[in-house]
Parts: sequence; structure tokens; C-alpha cells
Amino acid sequence: MQPTPSFRPADIKGHASWLAVVKCYLKCQKVMNQKLARLDLTTAQHEILMNVFHKPGSSQQQLSDRLLVVKSNTSALLKKLSERGFIERRKSNQDGRQQLLFLTPHGLAKLQQSMAVQIEVVQAMTQVLSDQEIETNLIIMNRVYDALDQLG
Repeated sequence: MQPTPSFRPADIKGHASWLAVVKCYLKCQKVMNQKLARLDLTTAQHEILMNVFHKPGSSQQQLSDRLLVVKSNTSALLKKLSERGFIERRKSNQDGRQQLLFLTPHGLAKLQQSMAVQIEVVQAMTQVLSDQEIETNLIIMNRVYDALDQLG
């Protein structure tokens, strides 16, 4: 018979708060994916389109670094987005081996549709909060992020 742990996760200070954050994150991802599926996009594809829009001419490595994902995952997503005509790759003038990423007009149109979804979701999340609660949440989440950053 295995020994029973001396504590339960619910006994840890802040566990209920942490669990609430995780549940909200997962629900947000689920809602975003459901709504973006109507546009034949995933949340990951939307994130790539947004990043390429905000930083046109980025390399695949720069994009991977911003998305905090491995280059192979970014590569697969970029291949699919390129095949669908959303992303264009152009050779760098400085380094002919490097390809830079740009949105096509078709990609920009798709991004405008997916941004409408993101705006809808963010507004639904924040409409139940006061301006002060939104500001307090931002401060708290930045502090939590910094604390987690120290672990990694």
C-alpha cells in the first residue's frame, strides 16, 4: 500500500486562485478555438498572423522566439499558412539563406476576421470587470509572470 501524501493541492496557499486562473485560460482557449474554427483557423494560426502583421519581415526564428514555441512547430504552421496563401516568404537581402515573413492581402483579410473574434472574446471577459479591477489584474498577472520567469 502506498503512503498517503501529507498534504493535498487544495491545502497549498493560493491553490483556488491558481485553479481559477487556469480554468479561465483553458476556457478562453476553448472559446477562441471554437470561434476561430468557423474561420477555418486555430488559435496558433491566428497568433502567427498577428505576429507577422505586427512585425513584418521577421524571420522564422524571431517568430518562434516571440511565440515561445519550438521552431519545428512554427515551421509546420507557417507551411500550412503559406499553402493557404496567407503568408509570403521572401529571401533576405542581407542573408540569402534566411526567409522573411509577410502577410499577403488574403492573409490580412483573414487576420481582420480573426481579430474581430479576439476582440469579441476579450470584451466578453472584461465587461464584467471595472476599470480598476482590470488594472489590478494586469499588475498581479505581471508579478506572477515575473515570479514564474525566475523559475525557468
